[in-house]
Amino acid sequence: MKMYNDIRILDKKRIKDLLKSANSEWNIYAPIEEAGGDIYFDMLPKDYKIVDEVLNNISLKNNNDTVLSPKDIFFPQMEVLFNIDKDNFIEITESSPKLIFGIKSCDLKAVLFVDEFFKRNYEDVYYLSRIKNRLLISIGCLTPPRPGSCFCTSTGTGPFLEEGYDIQLVDAGDFFYAEIGSEKGQTFADKYSEYFNKRTDGDTAKKNINRIKAKASDTVNLKVDFDRAVELMQDDDFFPQENYKRIGERCIYCGACLYTCPTCTCFSISDTVSSNKEGIRFRNWDGCVFEGYTREASGHNPRYEKYLRTARRYEHKLKYDYKVTGTSGCVGCGRCLESCPVNIGMSKFIVEITEGKRIL
Repeated sequence: MKMYNDIRILDKKRIKDLLKSANSEWNIYAPIEEAGGDIYFDMLPKDYKIVDEVLNNISLKNNNDTVLSPKDIFFPQMEVLFNIDKDNFIEITESSPKLIFGIKSCDLKAVLFVDEFFKRNYEDVYYLSRIKNRLLISIGCLTPPRPGSCFCTSTGTGPFLEEGYDIQLVDAGDFFYAEIGSEKGQTFADKYSEYFNKRTDGDTAKKNINRIKAKASDTVNLKVDFDRAVELMQDDDFFPQENYKRIGERCIYCGACLYTCPTCTCFSISDTVSSNKEGIRFRNWDGCVFEGYTREASGHNPRYEKYLRTARRYEHKLKYDYKVTGTSGCVGCGRCLESCPVNIGMSKFIVEITEGKRIL
């Protein structure tokens, strides 16, 4: 992989103008603060009359907490796969150019992980069409967006990345250092060079960037022995049944951890067909811990007990993902713990199995 050493300067005051300029070429998704204070990735409107109003609510704080990752831009919560018109099946794909601005490092790693999932064994045309023309501009965290829940330094997924981004922004106060990470990022920065000021001393910039990154890493207080947890879970004889049973009894199966997780990819497929043979086939997010997910047509469920279904989530993230890909499906974002109404999270499970503590 070619390494890019180009570092630019992006003035924070010019970001809105940059996004407005690029809005005619790209569908731009950015973290927007809504009326209740929650932050979601949303697409900027194309109507120039109202785009300013939306941009006033853009949230680019280094520690902004987006409720959901941008995963659903490429893998929507509900997606029509094809229309049914009597004997004709009309496939629905979408491949508009997408610029994701302000994605956090852990979420970017998660998006790349999901990319590989939909390429593996069977290439999913619906997902892959959505990522065909995509630009990822990340912003590293100076402080954790979810203090007490984020553990990205343990998983090696933040608060900044070494690769995978097209452009990575490093907060330096009044401006961002813009690290170019790909040819697409280079092309974008060159095209909008009036916003990406190239005047920077390379050596000085690198020293400042390294200092900012080191300080940011020190702010992540939650540390877990992630490598040890993955090592334990690779052993087929290791099955922490008591941990699973306690979590299974405590869990209310609301699905919050599944739906906020940036790497969960479970889905179900359904058809709706009318009497005149018109309808749709669609897929929607599902969860491996739900009782109906593995229930067979006969009514038999191979995961008949709650704790066996509970185990699936931890086995996916810490065992089977790693066995198949060499990478864990957990990126340390902490959303599972942050969203759980009964205070269960991946980090707590890891502490229990690696330190022998009962904290759940």
